[in-house]
Amino acid sequence: MFKRVLGFVMAAAMASSLVACGGGTETTGATTAAAAQGDTAAASSEGAGEETHEPVTVTMWWPGSGDGYEKLAAGLADLVHEEYDWITVDYLVVPWGDYDSKMNVSFAGGTAPDIFGVGMNPLPNYVQTGNLLELEDKLGDDWDGWKDIPENVINCATFDGHFYGVMMCDVRPLIYRKDLFEKAGLTEAPKNKEELWDYAQKLTERDANGKVTLAGFQIGTTGYVDNTLFPVALMHGQDRLWDDDYNLKMLEPTMIDTVEYCKRFVTEGLCDYSDATIGTSAFAAGNAAMTLNTSCNELGNIRDTMGLDKIGVAKPPTEGGANFLGGTIVSVNNKADNMDAVMKAYEVMTGTKGCELACMSAGFCPPRETAIEAYVAQDPDIYGVVAEILPEAKTYGPLNPYFADFRNIALLPWMEKIYYGKVDVKEGLENATNDYIQARELRDLDN
Repeated sequence: MFKRVLGFVMAAAMASSLVACGGGTETTGATTAAAAQGDTAAASSEGAGEETHEPVTVTMWWPGSGDGYEKLAAGLADLVHEEYDWITVDYLVVPWGDYDSKMNVSFAGGTAPDIFGVGMNPLPNYVQTGNLLELEDKLGDDWDGWKDIPENVINCATFDGHFYGVMMCDVRPLIYRKDLFEKAGLTEAPKNKEELWDYAQKLTERDANGKVTLAGFQIGTTGYVDNTLFPVALMHGQDRLWDDDYNLKMLEPTMIDTVEYCKRFVTEGLCDYSDATIGTSAFAAGNAAMTLNTSCNELGNIRDTMGLDKIGVAKPPTEGGANFLGGTIVSVNNKADNMDAVMKAYEVMTGTKGCELACMSAGFCPPRETAIEAYVAQDPDIYGVVAEILPEAKTYGPLNPYFADFRNIALLPWMEKIYYGKVDVKEGLENATNDYIQARELRDLDN
């Protein structure tokens, strides 16, 4: 089944050249049920044949911080042990800020976990180290995920023709404050970029000195600037940031229009970017009226701050509601011992129950259609919209092994200069493109 899906994607690519969570501390644990039973060597039965097994410990690392990720890791460990009582999952939750460096050290030292989460954008770099298991053959053509997981989600974890894991998903819906909409006389979400601009003007509030006290629309100008930029690019008709050969499309007229549009929110005073809270937490902190932000973390933050009853969620004002798609890919170490046990644990973690747990504990949108009902049931008016977005959501382009250079060397420094008026839009994007090209050349020389 994977080969048929991949064949379709490759054919489409040949036909045309176009197409989060730092901080915190590490937590460790092992399967709760296993700990209660003690470290016994008792054999267990499996199926009608009463097959017996020696106890096996499988290691898992998960990136993230906070109670939700700890509950997710512990819950996945328990699910595995409930299904296979001879398998104990020893888990570690690591903050995103430390995660990739710790993973690199563990691979170099031969101590890497058997199963681990990988960000979608860094996935190609993990593949290039030779440490990830190609899963399509291990899972087999009859694996239920090929039919239960949408094609766009499968593609997010596919690089150079191989499938590397099930992605627990995140999209960027339009999230807005219902009370502030009512105060401004707005009765429904904006339907296009023009309405979004008009709404932002009506919703922005200033103090007596003209300083913004409430941003009409939150746009990130530091850190993960691409998270806002790409959804806005979709509003302008551009659905890729690079082509199939990883060449940037930042100088396309639609991309220049996109950045000009975003810059207007700064230059015309609809946001106060001198305030450090105008970032990923601005909306949850009550400092913005609208945002295109992560359905995973932001909805969890909102639940803990203002409460979900205060917000509305809508499809973004793009063609067909298309939106950014990202997430954490659950992958396997190709050098893992006890691979049979590891794959059994993996299929439990990424099965319907594991995906339900990911959405209920850590806020991910589940990749499996069979887990969507539990996700939506939390609050149909909110999570139902996110579930509708998922099958049509898009990534920046094919998974890019130069993504870190794109974000950190090219995009971030030049977008900040653009937003703060140090360079004009076209010059800034030209410089970003040139810096990216140079970074690619250096990386290729190093490799």
